[in-house]
Amino acid sequence: MPMNLGVVYLALGRPYLAMALLSAKSLVEKNITLPYTIVTNVCKEPPAVDFFRHGYDRWTYVSVEDSVNRSLKTRILEYSEYQKTIFLDCDTVVMGNLAAADSILDYFDIGIRLNRYPQKRKGKGDIPVLGGLTVGDLPHWNSGVMLIKNSLASCEFFRMWNENFTRLGSQYDQVSLVPTIFKSDARVLSLEERWNATDPGIGRKQWRRDTLVYHYATNICDHLYSTIMRYDQIIPIDMDKHTTRDFLTRKRRLKKSQMNVLRFFAINVSWRFSSPIKIQYK
Repeated sequence: MPMNLGVVYLALGRPYLAMALLSAKSLVEKNITLPYTIVTNVCKEPPAVDFFRHGYDRWTYVSVEDSVNRSLKTRILEYSEYQKTIFLDCDTVVMGNLAAADSILDYFDIGIRLNRYPQKRKGKGDIPVLGGLTVGDLPHWNSGVMLIKNSLASCEFFRMWNENFTRLGSQYDQVSLVPTIFKSDARVLSLEERWNATDPGIGRKQWRRDTLVYHYATNICDHLYSTIMRYDQIIPIDMDKHTTRDFLTRKRRLKKSQMNVLRFFAINVSWRFSSPIKIQYK
C-alpha cells in the first residue's frame, strides 16, 4: 500500500546527490515521521547515514545520463509511491514542519510557489509560450518545491508538462511550466514564499521562524559550501573527487554574473561570516 505523504528528490549527478543528502538530513530532523525517496543515477545503494531508514525511506537507482534531469523532473510523479508527494529540489534545506501539505492536497492537485516578479532573464522570459505572449508577459512559478496529489488531473498535468518541455526545447523546466499551468485542468494553488524561500540577507530572525523550505540555489555561503562537501565525501562510489567542488564554484560564479561587482563582493564577504542556516554534519 502506498504511504500517504512523502518527499521525493531527483538527484542526477554526484553534486546533486550530495545536496540531496544534506536536504534529507534536514527533512528528517524537522519531520521525523515523513518518509522520503531519493531517485539517483550515482549509486545503487544509499550511503551509511543514520537518517536513511531502511524499509521506510526509499532509494531508487535509474540508469540514465545526468542530462535528462529536467525531462525526469517533468515526469517526477512516475517515481513517487506516495498518495501525496512533496517534491524538493536538491538545493533545499527543510526548516519547518511540512505536515500542512497533507491538508492542502485534500483540496488541490498541485501546490507551487508563484514568483513575485515577472521572469525577464534572456533565455527564459523571452520564450513564446501562449500565442503572441512570452514567459515574461505572464505570471511565473518556481518548481523547486511542489506539492502533488496522486490524482488523474496531476498525472495529466505532468504528461502535459513533459510534452511542453520537449516541444519548447528550453533547458529550463519552468519555461514549459507556464503554459502547462494555464492550460491544465488540475487545481493549482500558488504557495506562499515560506514554502520555497530565498535568503533575505537581513531580518533573518523572523524569516527563520516562518520559513518551511529554504531554496538556496546559487546563494552558497561558506558554511553551506563546506557542509555539502562533507556529504559529498560519504558518497560510496569512486568518481572524480573534484566534481562537486567544481560544480559549487560554477554556481558561485553564476551568482557573480547576475549582479554588479560591488554587490557580489559584499555578498562574498558576508558569506565568510554569516549564514542563513546552521547545518550540523553527522
